[in-house]
Amino acid sequence: MDFDKAMEAGQLDRARSILDTRAADPEEHEFDLREGYGELAREFDRAGRQDDAIAAMELAIEHGWRSAPDARSDIAEFHLRAGRAEQAAAIWATLREEMPGDVWLYNAAGLSYSEAGEDELAVAWLGRGIVVAIESGDPEGLVAQLSDMRRRCLERLGLEHDELEQRVEPFLATWSDPKPPDGRSALLEAIEARQRAADADPPPGAPGSGTALAISWFPSGEYEAALERWPDLTEIWSDVPHTVYSGRMDGHIKWMRQHGVIVRAVAPIVVDDYVAWCEENEVDPENGRAAYAAERLRDGDVISWPPGRNESCWCGSGRKYKKCCGPTPAAPMHGESG
Repeated sequence: MDFDKAMEAGQLDRARSILDTRAADPEEHEFDLREGYGELAREFDRAGRQDDAIAAMELAIEHGWRSAPDARSDIAEFHLRAGRAEQAAAIWATLREEMPGDVWLYNAAGLSYSEAGEDELAVAWLGRGIVVAIESGDPEGLVAQLSDMRRRCLERLGLEHDELEQRVEPFLATWSDPKPPDGRSALLEAIEARQRAADADPPPGAPGSGTALAISWFPSGEYEAALERWPDLTEIWSDVPHTVYSGRMDGHIKWMRQHGVIVRAVAPIVVDDYVAWCEENEVDPENGRAAYAAERLRDGDVISWPPGRNESCWCGSGRKYKKCCGPTPAAPMHGESG
């Protein structure tokens, strides 16, 4: 049995044994091992085996895993889910001291505390993330998501939107995704810059992945309607069938996860609903898809990603994931120019 088959069968201990055997072979490629141990860590976590998840993540780091925020944030999250709040807090405090300007760290810790029902801590971490993002001009487009999560926590605490939240809407009204001279998105630039920095000067003992968000996607039918409505999309996708578009989306999500941006869901866009939402929120439809996806994630109106290999593909084709979008390799949506 190989690693993929062991993972597909849910035989996590067998999968770990396979990776350990491969790790002992000096001819094995480090990339395969770091990806394998990283995937294994996530599956152990989902199975409620957080100590095994921590051990697997530490091995992923040993074999070269790099991400943003620093993957010690993942280990903190595993500790938190295991009921070890003090250990989690200590790790996040260390990371905050080392990297006070890393907005992804605040996003990851805030989301983890929110999911654990620790809304006061979530409000504090998400609030600091909003401040950091606004002060830097939000090149990675996270203010909307941070604010959506924080407002939900405030509401659960029975608190009104505070002065910080009142800063968000005016900021978003004037914000647009900055484009570098070569036309690549700011997110792509930021991910590549992080990866270059991590490869050049990795922090001592730095572990593997950690941020969570949703990414927008047009289902079949809506995809064609979007191409008719928005010229910028038509320029990119006019000759691309929806099946290819969905496959590239899947590969893009995998590529983002390799670089530490953890996409947990796909947010389907119904064009008419999206246009109405943009009008209601005074958002330019060509710049608002990220904020819309964040709101859909907050409301739970999303498709979880990734599906199991034998589950139906998230794209709605009716085929199993392993026979549909699953085999698509990790790659940025538009290659070097997207």
